[in-house]
This record gives sequence, C-alpha cells and structure tokens, in this order.
Amino acid sequence: MSYGKDDRVAEVACDPRSRDGKPGWEDEPGRVRAFGAPARVPRKTEEEEDDDMDLPPLDTDPDGGDDEAAGGDFDDALPDLRDDGGDPLDDANAQDLDVGLDVEDEADEGAGDDAEEGVDVGALDEDLVTLDSEESALGDDRDEGAYGDDDAADLELDATQDDGGAEGTGESAENDIDESALPELDESANDEADDDALADELLEEAAREKMPPWAPSRFVVLEGAGAPVPCTAVTVCGGRVLAAGDVVLVVDEGAHAARQTGLDTPSTAVVATDEVTVVASARGGLLVSRDGCASATPVAGFRSGKGPVELAATPGRIWALHEGSLWSMTGREGTPVLAREGGVRAIKAAGGTLVVLATRPDGAAIERLRGDDEAWQRASLEGAAADLAARDPRPGLAVAAAGRRVAIVSPRGLLLSNDGGHSFESIDLHDVIGACFAGDEEDAPLYALMAPRGGAMSYVVRVGEDGDVSRVAELRGQDGTDLGEASIAWDGSREFVWIASRLGLVALGPARPH
Repeated sequence: MSYGKDDRVAEVACDPRSRDGKPGWEDEPGRVRAFGAPARVPRKTEEEEDDDMDLPPLDTDPDGGDDEAAGGDFDDALPDLRDDGGDPLDDANAQDLDVGLDVEDEADEGAGDDAEEGVDVGALDEDLVTLDSEESALGDDRDEGAYGDDDAADLELDATQDDGGAEGTGESAENDIDESALPELDESANDEADDDALADELLEEAAREKMPPWAPSRFVVLEGAGAPVPCTAVTVCGGRVLAAGDVVLVVDEGAHAARQTGLDTPSTAVVATDEVTVVASARGGLLVSRDGCASATPVAGFRSGKGPVELAATPGRIWALHEGSLWSMTGREGTPVLAREGGVRAIKAAGGTLVVLATRPDGAAIERLRGDDEAWQRASLEGAAADLAARDPRPGLAVAAAGRRVAIVSPRGLLLSNDGGHSFESIDLHDVIGACFAGDEEDAPLYALMAPRGGAMSYVVRVGEDGDVSRVAELRGQDGTDLGEASIAWDGSREFVWIASRLGLVALGPARPH
C-alpha cells in the first residue's frame, strides 16, 4: 500500500471511552479513535475492501486472561487432541478430526437396495445441446468489437492458405511433389532388357510350380556333341543324325560333333533313307540329295507354297505333308505322287508304318499306312483328342511299335495312346512343342520337350510306361533366348536325345564316367 498527496489521512487518537469498562473501538465521521499513537492510515479503495478476509471475532484473549467473558484460554478454542507422544509421523489423531457432515438424500433412504444397484440416467444423447442449435452462453453481452477483422483472419485460415503443416493438410502429399526435381533412378539403355529378363524370370517361376518333380537320374548336355548352329528340325537315320536350319548339319555314324554339309540353303525339315536325303527349303520347295548331302537338286513336280512342310520316311519311301495334302516319293528318281488331298494335320513314321492325324467330314482319326502295300487302318478320335486334332494350328505326333503307341503333341497338352489311337490318356503337361519315344518297343518311355512361353528355360520330361512323369534335363538360353521352333529325336545307336533349336544342335544323355 502506497501513500499519495491526495490520500485522505485520519487522525488517530486515544479515546477514554470504553464499553463495559474495557478499551474498545469507536468510529466517528471523519475520525478513527483507537488505542495507541496517532498514525497515518490510507483510505482503502472499493476493490481492496472486497478482498478483505473474514476473520474470526477478536474477543478471545490470545494471552489467556482471567476473564472468561473475554473468551478464556486461547487453547480452549482448539479441539481436544490425543497425546501422540510427540511423534510427528503419528496420524492417529486424524481419525478424530471433524471433516464435515454426512449428507444423506431422503430419496436415497427410501430407495433401499435399489439405490445400490445403480441409477438410470437415461439415454446418453438426451438433452445434449449443440453449438449450432443453441444460443451462445455469452448472450447479448458479448462485445462484438472485441476482435477486429485482422484478428478474425488470424483465427480462421483460408482453405488455400499454407500453414506450413502446423495443422496438417487435407490433400495428398503426392500433389506437392515435383517429380521433375527428383533424381533419376539409374536409367540406362539396359532397363528395357532388365525388365524383360525380370518378366521372364517371374513367368519361369510361375511355370516351375506346375513342373513335375526331378527324376533320380538326370540327363546332361554332352560337351562336344552337336554344333552351336541354329536349327529347327532333327532326324535320325540309322547311325546318322541330320539337322535342318540355316544350313544342313550331319553327325556321321560313330561321331558326336556335327559338320556342315554342302546344302547351305535355309531349310525347315530334313529326312533320309539309305538312298536319298530330302530337304524342305524355307521357300516351300523340296531338294533331294543322292550324294550324302554334298549337293542337291530341286524335286520336279512338287507344288511349292508358303506353308511349312513336314517330312517322314519309311523303308524305300519319302512322305511329304504340305498344306494339308500328303505326297509320296519312291526310288532315287521318284516323282512326288499325291497320296491324300486335304485333311491331313500331322504325320510320323515308325519302322515301316506311317501314322497320320487326319480330319474328315465324319470326324478326326488316327490312320496307319503300311509303306509296302499302302493298306489303311483307321481309329476315330473322340473327346479331347478330336478337339485337339481339329483346333490346334500345328499338332505333332510321336509314334512307336509300328503305330500301336501314339502321342498327340500340342502346347495345349499331351495325349498318349497305347492301343493304336482307339483311346487316349491325358498327361498333365503344358507347353509341349515336341516328343519322341526312346525306341520302338512297347514299353519305351516317352520324352517330351517343354518350352514355357516367354521363358528362357526349357525342360525334357520323361513319361514312363505306367504314366509317371519326371524331369530329366533342362536347357537355358543365353541372354533370355528361348528355343523358338524346335524338335526332338531319339538316337538309339548312341542312346542320346537330340534337340534342334535356336540354341543349336544339342545332345542330352547320362553323364559320362570320368
């Protein structure tokens, strides 16, 4: 409290008057009388008077006077306390403190046991108010001018104003990214090739899950056999192996490595007998060689075309399939003769028998033709075999045991018959592009060449007599190269499997002992 020159100061003087013979206080207008010396006391303001505390009456003698009317001993005003022995940590006396009155509601007393179970307060959303529907608690007393326009602008940001992320954002963070400012992710000219390689790997992985298990004994690529020259077709005649492709290759009897012949014309198929070798050129014509492939001449009388040509050989006869028609050639100087016009889908020779997959107006069938007397035997196809024969663009055949064992080959599946084509069993394989029997016996296993689409890995699968399927070999192309158009043939004299493809002419067989 401070003094000022304008403060009104009252004089304080002794007043001889008293109440009940005791000194006391008496106020007069403009003057305060009290015991003691005069003093200057400033007049209190209204706010200071409001802050004054309500103190108890001062009629209790703090010094414990003899007069009980004045209040008696000051200690008598305190509650009786237990003697705690002077232990400041003993709180036993706290149990005797009067902490207040117990308030009991008359309604609770009448409720009895029901009150202990709980009180029904009603629905939680009852009588709730919302700020939008109720008047402000400030009412009309609110000072509308307390905030200016600038203050209101500070409290409520514009929807488009950036707050630096302090209050978050309602838009996706991707909208604020400048992609042109981001660093390049190691772009190179090989990115596209890497993507293709990754796609091929994923396709191979998906196809690998459907692959049959590996056989206990496997085939390996035999080093030094064949040649790294791209090929499309391979055939075995006696002890010789011939392959057609960019050039015509031959593996002589008793050899393993292939050599290039004098027939350097691109070709798609090749077949041989003891007397002649016939090559189907890429242009659709036929070339015949009578000097061991040192030279060749065009076959007169054969109608060439753009479609592929398939070749097969029986003793003393060459068979050619071109644009659905079947042709035959006999002798060294034989002229092609039309044996069947239209409806022929595939041909394959087994010993002295030619097996034909054909479609006729009355349905598809497997037909067998003997090379000596040309007598026909026919077995009608039903179900999956008939559907595959009619719908597949280029079905293939594998035959053994003079045509009593027949396999229809297609990327859509593999069908196997052991009764000359009267019934077929479906082998759970896919993407089969070629097949061959390992010999002409009734129990010879079947080797199928699988080339999953879009993958660089290919497999050779063995199908046993009892129908068990297992992988025996794999081929991986370099730089993601697939097999392309390929064929497979069994070499009984060497007990090899020969494969002609973009990878070249490759021989597969059991690992050689060292």
